[in-house]
Amino acid sequence: MTKNQVIYRKQLLYRIHTNSLYIQIKNNDAWQDWLDSRFKAKSCAELSIGELRLTLDILLGNARDDINFKPDYAGRNLIRNKKIDKKKKNVDKQEAKPKSNKKQKRASSEKYITPNQFNYIKELAFALNMNEIDLIKFAIKQTRSIYIRLEQLEKISMDDATNIITGLEKIIKFKRKKEAK
Repeated sequence: MTKNQVIYRKQLLYRIHTNSLYIQIKNNDAWQDWLDSRFKAKSCAELSIGELRLTLDILLGNARDDINFKPDYAGRNLIRNKKIDKKKKNVDKQEAKPKSNKKQKRASSEKYITPNQFNYIKELAFALNMNEIDLIKFAIKQTRSIYIRLEQLEKISMDDATNIITGLEKIIKFKRKKEAK
């Protein structure tokens, strides 16, 4: 997340937490239930910028209130990755010595796929004329994990996303060489 996104997110959180409807829901100890029924989240801290914007619009009466909105996992991953980076910086400052390779690998495997990686995977699959099922089968082979729907790929680790992207790029490169001959 950029500095501007962090500032905008904090502003949204401030506006939500000072809203009169929020205060009323919070006083009745129903805020967690309200968030869970709409976004499957326990706290506003877990929500993406788009979800925070929608929450504020609902509280202000500018958007229709509904339940079971589609969670924005790609946006939430940006927040999770930012928290992981922050923890990593704090550990690095405390340890003044360089990290071992195992610690670096563990820190990178904790990160989640970014929205750009997810979109790039979909673009590569489209270039290969893969449908959703073919892409899921390929992801299962590459990551050795089981996925049922394409939305589950929005929750994979950054390392798994890199493996999928590398595999798709190699297939495209191979097909281009084959067509050139």
